[in-house]
Amino acid sequence: MTCIPRSRILPAAGLLALGLPAVATAQQTGPEVDFYGHINLGIINVDNGADSETALTDNDNSNSRIGLIYKQGLSNGGEFRLHFETALGFTGSSSINGDDNGLELNYRRTELRKFEAIYRSPTWGTLSFGQGSIATDGTAEADFSGTSVIAYSSLQDQAGSQVFQLAGGGASGFDVGDAFNAFDGGRRFRIRYDTPTYMGFSLAVSAGEEVLTSGNDDEFYDIGLKYDQDYGAYQVAARVGLSIRDSDEELLLGSVAVLHNATGLNLAVATGRQQEGDDSYVYIKGGIKRDWFALGETRFSVDYYSGEDFGVTGSDSESVGIAVVQKVDAWNTELYASYRTFDFDGTGANLLDQDVTFVGARWRF
Repeated sequence: MTCIPRSRILPAAGLLALGLPAVATAQQTGPEVDFYGHINLGIINVDNGADSETALTDNDNSNSRIGLIYKQGLSNGGEFRLHFETALGFTGSSSINGDDNGLELNYRRTELRKFEAIYRSPTWGTLSFGQGSIATDGTAEADFSGTSVIAYSSLQDQAGSQVFQLAGGGASGFDVGDAFNAFDGGRRFRIRYDTPTYMGFSLAVSAGEEVLTSGNDDEFYDIGLKYDQDYGAYQVAARVGLSIRDSDEELLLGSVAVLHNATGLNLAVATGRQQEGDDSYVYIKGGIKRDWFALGETRFSVDYYSGEDFGVTGSDSESVGIAVVQKVDAWNTELYASYRTFDFDGTGANLLDQDVTFVGARWRF
């Protein structure tokens, strides 16, 4: 597949971005500014089969962050936005590894999540430029369970740096992040276009590159299709996407989720495949959410992940997890707890399973 050279991406995108302020001059309504964020800390315990460690950490499933949105309505019915969002830089659950488990504040430029200009047209869609979500961000995450704050398809966010131990003693050359991945898109410096929604469908395309990580200038070309529809008794969400990364790595991924409104029963399935290396996975999650208590909705889920050929051809990755989330509406808070196993076989070595327990809270403001 022919990819656009990087030398053409940024100049073209830059010219387009320079035109956005001109569009915004056709303003009609007064500007609005929204400030938001959340703090999401928890206690994680990791038993790697040889040792057990407990630490206070930021929850990388949804790390602590703040954001600011400037919105300006336009006379044509459209809207111009400036969006800034950054993580706070606390030590995260995906980075602790048993050797250094202290909760520290270490802000780096890679904490920047969004710094973008957005123009939304009422007729032809949305154009975004700057650091933000590529077109496959969220493609593996269709989910109505309400437990994604502690359990979702990207399992590596919970314990990605934890190293598997050898049954005979000592550390292996594999960690959780080597064995588990959802291939979900992230945030990059890109230009992105989203079509208007038609009968529940919308299409997004993006092209960009990594600019925040030193020594990494990988390119990303993504296309994603979304479907969201309420059928009365059921809600349905589906995602499918193709991501071409640095011109030679193609990832195909998707997810679908269904919610039965009356009972709160829900089901989610995600899958993905790396076209070159044959890495692949299936993730299945079942849950229920109900208003059993006056303080807020209670959510419970059970999930299963099965992966093949991660790290080593012929390997098998398996994980089973349970999670519970209790909303406390008066405090804008979610209390949560989870237990998860990580099993990695077929590497040529006998690796011990890992068990991870996590309890914490996310407070939104």
